[in-house]
Parts: sequence; C-alpha cells; structure tokens
Amino acid sequence: MNPPARDLAQYIAHRSHIVVKAAVWAENERGELLLIQHAEQGHWRIPVGQMRPGEAIEDTAHRELWEETGWTANSMTLETLHSGPDLRQLHSSGDEDYYVIALFRARIIQDRLVESRVNSEAGLKFFDTRSLPVLNSLSRMLLDGKILD
Repeated sequence: MNPPARDLAQYIAHRSHIVVKAAVWAENERGELLLIQHAEQGHWRIPVGQMRPGEAIEDTAHRELWEETGWTANSMTLETLHSGPDLRQLHSSGDEDYYVIALFRARIIQDRLVESRVNSEAGLKFFDTRSLPVLNSLSRMLLDGKILD
C-alpha cells in the first residue's frame, strides 16, 4: 500500500533553496525595451531564467535572451543584483525558493529573420520606456526606478 505523497509530506522536512536567475533588459538601437507577452495571461515581461550548474551568470543572461527571443547581444552589463525576502516563492509542498536575480542590460544584435517575429503572434515587441504595457510583477520589480535613469 502506497500512501499518497500529500500524506507523506507532513513527515518530511520542508526545504529552502537559493535559486540564481538572470534577467535581461534588452534594447534595440533606438533604446526601446524588448518584452515578451505571456500567451495566456496577457501580461508582458523581460527575458529571465534560471542559472544552470557550472554556468556563469552572464552566460545565463545570453542563453535566456537567445532561448526566449532568438536574439543575441555582444555584451551584457550588470545593472543590479536583487535578493531578499521579497523574492521568496512558497510551493504547495511547503518548500520555498529564494531568488537571487542579476539584471543585465544589453543592446541586441538585430537581424531581419528575428525582426520578422516582432509585433507578430510570437509575442515579442519593442516598447518606448515611457509607455510600457502591463508588466508581470517580477519584471515590474526588477525595472522599478531604472527605466528613466
């Protein structure tokens, strides 16, 4: 007889993990911010993803930009580092993740192939930083106070 996992969870210690992520503030040559639209929820966000074991955080930023948008950048400049209790995610199992997020700024290398996806069903679009759409809470927090610097 195998008891359900939810019944066993009460006997197992909850775990806390530190999860390192990289986020990318990617701009085109006009200084417009590249955002990705969530297909189901409709909000917009910047590229962000988790660092893999053995990966440098700057390499994580390059990889996430490529995986999520198809674009690359010559360099990534570290803007800020975010951590603390506001970046806690509690899971239904009782486990919790504490995020450490490095925000990088990059000027993307534009090409016609990827540009054809902008403003299409792919959910990619450039925005003037003075008129941004509704952002998800993480992107809002990461960009807060930095957009007009």
